Amino acid sequence: MEEEIRTVPNRPHRHCPVCDARVAEGAKTCLMCGASLDDTESLTAPATEAGVPKKRLTWHRLAILGGLTLVILTTAVLLGLNLSRKTSVVPTATATITTTPTITRSPTVTPSPPITPSPFPTATPIPPEAYTIQAGDTLLSIAYKFDMTVPELKAFNYLEDDTIVVGQALLIPPPTPTPGPTPTWDPAQPTPTYAPYLLHTVKRGDTLSTIAEKYNVSLADIRWANDIPADSTTLQVEQLLQIPQYTPTPEAPRPALVEGTPAPRAGYASPTLLYPPTGMTFTGAQTLVMLQWTSTGILEEEEYYRVELITPTGDKSASTYTYLRSTAWRVPEELFPIPEIANRTCSWRVAIVRRRGPAANPIDTVINPAVEERTFFWKPAQP
Repeated sequence: MEEEIRTVPNRPHRHCPVCDARVAEGAKTCLMCGASLDDTESLTAPATEAGVPKKRLTWHRLAILGGLTLVILTTAVLLGLNLSRKTSVVPTATATITTTPTITRSPTVTPSPPITPSPFPTATPIPPEAYTIQAGDTLLSIAYKFDMTVPELKAFNYLEDDTIVVGQALLIPPPTPTPGPTPTWDPAQPTPTYAPYLLHTVKRGDTLSTIAEKYNVSLADIRWANDIPADSTTLQVEQLLQIPQYTPTPEAPRPALVEGTPAPRAGYASPTLLYPPTGMTFTGAQTLVMLQWTSTGILEEEEYYRVELITPTGDKSASTYTYLRSTAWRVPEELFPIPEIANRTCSWRVAIVRRRGPAANPIDTVINPAVEERTFFWKPAQP
């Protein structure tokens, strides 16, 4: 049975008169905008312009338009936010904490007090002691009492004989200083300078051995300091000996003779003047004026210390020469300048010479000239 195909009449589609969305046949309300669809004529006869049917916006187009609009708005919002951040960002003022430096005072350096070296004691001359003669005294008993010899006592007091009287005053020379214990060296103190020699007057009964034992030095040192030959032990009473206070430096050996050719003799060191110091004053013609100097080695047979004493004689001066092998000389009172002379300055020096020729007129050959000269004043005693 052949079915009859019912044809649907060719009608135009229905559209919402408000939003122009396509609506179903028989729909009463637009699903897109909710407008009422009672007006059938307006639904089926869309408006035309100049015979061209008007394009209606479908929901697909609306969705695309809405999406584009949303994208544009989102982009505009994001761009606006970025621009606002770049242009309207106000830098926040951060408070900078400035640290004021605290001035720390440098500690004041207090200088340490300088180390004052302990002064080395200077030998002070001891004045002679006065002794009043008592009943029963003799020169021998007095000399024994003060540990000296009779000739020493007479020479010190200028006595011509042994006559003494009760109540008379005699001058007793000060004792020879005995060396004390060796000082302990302190590293913080400067090295002290010691006097190079002590002086010892030979007394009766003295020998080189007893003197060396007394001063704790060797026999060789005493011989070397006083030019005493190695094979000699002879001493004389009142002889003045130099006692070294240090170990002498031995003299360099002299060159030996080779095949009979004489070799030149080795030179000597210049003598060092010991006493009196420059500027010292002596009073009176009978005062003790003793010149002392150091030994420079063992002199040969024809070699001597030549002591030159220059004394004033008015407008000029006179030189007196004395030749010795010892290292001390007592100036005789005959060389005392006369009291009328105003200039009382005396000077002296020591050289080493070799004396050859006839005894009446020997010729001096200077081995070591005097390099040091000292002066002293020799004034008359006050009346």
